[in-house]
Amino acid sequence: MIRSSIRYSILLMGLMVPVTNARADNPVKASSRIDAIIQLDLKKHELRPNPPVSDVQFVRRVYLDLIGRIPTQKELINFYEDKRKDRRARLIDNLLESPGHESHMFNWLGDMLRVKDDYYRIGKTWTFHTWLKSQLRENRPWDELVHDMLTAEGRLGENGATAYLLRDASMPLDSLSNTLTTFLGANVACAQCHDHPFAEWTQRDFYEMASFFGSTAFERVDTRKPAITLRDERFSKANLVSLLQPNMERVVYEQGRATEFPEDYAYDDAQPGEKAVPKFITWEGTRRANVTTTDPRHLRDLFARWMTSPKNPRFAEAIANRIWKKFFGVAVKEPVTDLDVLEKATNPELLKFLAQIMRDVDFDLREFQRVVLNTKAYQQKVSVTPPEGEDFRFSGPLLRRMTAEQAWDSIVLLLRGPEIDRIKTNHAPMMERLVFPFEFENDRKNIAKDREKIFEFATTLLDTRQGKKSSKGDGGRGLFMGSSKRKVKLRGENSWMRASELPQPMPPTHFLRVAGQSARAVADDGSTEGGITESLTMMNGEVMESLMGKASDVEAARNKSMRAMQITSLYRTCLSRAPSEQDMEQCISALDQGLNLGDITWALLNSREFLFIQ
Repeated sequence: MIRSSIRYSILLMGLMVPVTNARADNPVKASSRIDAIIQLDLKKHELRPNPPVSDVQFVRRVYLDLIGRIPTQKELINFYEDKRKDRRARLIDNLLESPGHESHMFNWLGDMLRVKDDYYRIGKTWTFHTWLKSQLRENRPWDELVHDMLTAEGRLGENGATAYLLRDASMPLDSLSNTLTTFLGANVACAQCHDHPFAEWTQRDFYEMASFFGSTAFERVDTRKPAITLRDERFSKANLVSLLQPNMERVVYEQGRATEFPEDYAYDDAQPGEKAVPKFITWEGTRRANVTTTDPRHLRDLFARWMTSPKNPRFAEAIANRIWKKFFGVAVKEPVTDLDVLEKATNPELLKFLAQIMRDVDFDLREFQRVVLNTKAYQQKVSVTPPEGEDFRFSGPLLRRMTAEQAWDSIVLLLRGPEIDRIKTNHAPMMERLVFPFEFENDRKNIAKDREKIFEFATTLLDTRQGKKSSKGDGGRGLFMGSSKRKVKLRGENSWMRASELPQPMPPTHFLRVAGQSARAVADDGSTEGGITESLTMMNGEVMESLMGKASDVEAARNKSMRAMQITSLYRTCLSRAPSEQDMEQCISALDQGLNLGDITWALLNSREFLFIQ
């Protein structure tokens, strides 16, 4: 899709300033306008902005916020050797284009979209992971990415984007509720069962919106049943389940299918069992969009175009609000899942302007982030969380604890080095190779008609994998080994990869989950609260032991000056700064008392300074 050229005007310093090039002058002027809005609000509430952040804190902060890990010593040196006045802006540009940014954004979206390796009775979703990462790598605009997820059709094995709708395939009403909440901040969940008690949404509104998907079948087939129908002495049930899942889980148009009001519908504006007619929701003070087609085949596309339109009064606001929270620790309008009344935002003018920037850059998330990160507000010292009930007005970002993924990726960086940014996993081919190159009956019983055609294809896969034909009666053992079970050793060096390349999510006992990684059952469920279990894992976990062992392998120098160099290196590696005079004295004293460099590493990684983004 060719993105439209843009032109907009920004009110700055009381003047209308024309802006013509979104990728050149616009970010600077838009960043300045954001600062002007915040400063006006701070002055109104008799507050002042925080002082500018130091280079040391800025570099560490921007690395964590953009690529999800701390910087290496070499990266720090490269920044400090750059004497140009715009070196901060140049660093932001470089990080936005780096492989690490793709990994970090995948983690962020994974939490938002509840991305998992396995969906209940659907099987592996690796094609979705690969598709989503490719969108981030190509910097696909947010509106196009969301549109593709909402309109995706076909089999999961050949179109990863279908996984979004298949995520809640057995609960189509919940799927719509999650979609509206995630992408529009529309708080409509209550309206599934009754008129919303605190908002304008009615149950009729909800079913009219659901009817845009009424002719779409989200086929979440329990492939154990057709596998039982098909199996014989040639192929086992287990192997057939693995073979069928990428083919039978699909999103398709189904003629005659429609959304009806529930049998217990209790309002007098519709009858139970009556067919719902598609109609868009609206917000107070905004104009309702027209439904321009009644063709069931095109209703889902119409819904997607309405949702992602620049004219939609909530789509740009929702994603802009979420990204702002990603960098500042709190959104302009909390919670991010309820934007029904924009006037209730901490700073309504700021939210309105952020949404306008998102529209002006054509939903280019990198460009939007570039604007936000170049503001003075982002590059000011952090603030502590205000007392409960008191609004935060962005005198600087909040002091934030690392996410589980940021902490893990930073520790793995220390174990393995910056090569972790380039290590990418792609398990989608293991699913794609199983896609049938022919049409078949997508039905538990009728699929038996295609048994021989399916078995012939399966035998071809076996020949390719083993280099020879399977012997009769082996049941196809090992035919799909690896496609049904991901072979990743979760312990030791094989697991020293970025969180984005590991199973999604990790098991409950893994460092990531203990540190707050979401179980991906609920959107935006990752936690940065910390706790005793996380502290114990940081102190005594397997990864920490590996890191301490690696540091301990380097024998502490006997010469005091050499010791100072080793300690300085540890501080720069772990905390991105040189040790203070007091730090140095304490570390040398510790070494004199029998501790080693591994012990100092342990102390640094368990410090508040390491775990928090300042």
